[in-house]
Amino acid sequence: MEKGCPRCGRMLEENAPKCPYCGYDFKELNTLFKRYDDLRSIQIPKYAGFIKRMAANTIDYLFLFIIFTIIEGIYLYFMMPQIFTHFSFDNLLIADVFKMIIPYLIMIFVYFFYCVFMQSSKFMATLGERFIGIEVIDDLGSPLTFGLAFKRNLARLLNVITFGFGFLMIIITKQKQALSDKATNTFVINRLTSENYNGIPYAHLFRRLAAFIIDVVILIGIYILYGYAIKYINSFNLSYASTLKGILFICLLFFLIMYFPYYDTKRGTYGKKLMKIGVTDYNENKISLFRSFLRLIGFIIEIVLLPFGTLLAFVTPRKQTFKDLLTKTIVVRCD
Repeated sequence: MEKGCPRCGRMLEENAPKCPYCGYDFKELNTLFKRYDDLRSIQIPKYAGFIKRMAANTIDYLFLFIIFTIIEGIYLYFMMPQIFTHFSFDNLLIADVFKMIIPYLIMIFVYFFYCVFMQSSKFMATLGERFIGIEVIDDLGSPLTFGLAFKRNLARLLNVITFGFGFLMIIITKQKQALSDKATNTFVINRLTSENYNGIPYAHLFRRLAAFIIDVVILIGIYILYGYAIKYINSFNLSYASTLKGILFICLLFFLIMYFPYYDTKRGTYGKKLMKIGVTDYNENKISLFRSFLRLIGFIIEIVLLPFGTLLAFVTPRKQTFKDLLTKTIVVRCD
C-alpha cells in the first residue's frame, strides 16, 4: 500500500513518517484531522432566559446611569452651585430636592425611547442586549416596528406593578416570555443557536469562585504582613520611618493593583493555579497585559452588575462572565 504526499504529490510507503523528498511530516496531517474531529457544536436554546435578559437590562441601566450622573453633576454646578460649597440637609427644601432629581426623571424617558429606537432598528436590540448576544423579534420572527416596540416597552410597566412577577414569568413560560412579551406577542431570542468549539474544558463558576477566595486570602495575608512591618518600624523610632512606611505603602498598593493583571498574563493567579484553571484567549494562548487590565476593569463592573454579571457563566456556551465577554477571554481547566 502506498500513500501520497500532500505537499509534493509523490507516492510513498504507507508507514513513512516523513516524505524523503520534501520533508513533509505526516503528523501535521493527523493533527489537522484530529482538530476537525474535536470540533463540536454547543447547542444554545432559541429563547433567551432570565439571567441573560436581566444582565442586558442592568448593563443598559448602568450605561445610562453613568451618563446621567455626569449630566447631574454639570446640571447642579450651574443650577445649584451652593450645593458644592455649603450644602446642608437642614436647609434643603422640597423644591431643591425636585431640582436635584430632574435629570434622573428625564433619564427614565430617555431609557424608554432608547429601548424603543434600538429594538425597532436593524440591530433589533439595545447595546446591553447586543453585548449579551440576544435580540427582540415579533411573532413572525421579524424585527419590531416602531409602534410594536413602543407598546412592548410601555407594557413593561406590567412587570413592575405585578411586584416583579411579570419578570419571573420568563422562568416559568415555555418560550421564556415576560408579561410584557405575552401582552405584545414578542420574543427575546439568542442570536446564535449553536456554537462550534474545539473541545476546550471550560472551568465551572464554582471552581473559579474558589480560586478567587484563595486569592483574596493571599491578599489579606500580604496586608496583615504590611501591618506588622509598620508596627515593627514604629517600634524603632527611626528618623526615616515615615519615608520607609511611604515606600512600603506604595509597594503594597502596586502589588494589590498588579496582582490579578500580572499573574493572569501567566495564565492565572496563585488561586487559579491551585484550582488548576487558567485564563486564555479563544485559541488558548496567553493574554496580553492590556487585556488583563481590561479584565480587571470588567471585574469591577461585574461587581456592580451582581449577581447577573457573574451568573452569566451558567448560561453562556463558554461559561463566560461579564469580564470574559468584555475581553473575549475564557477560563479553562488545566487538569
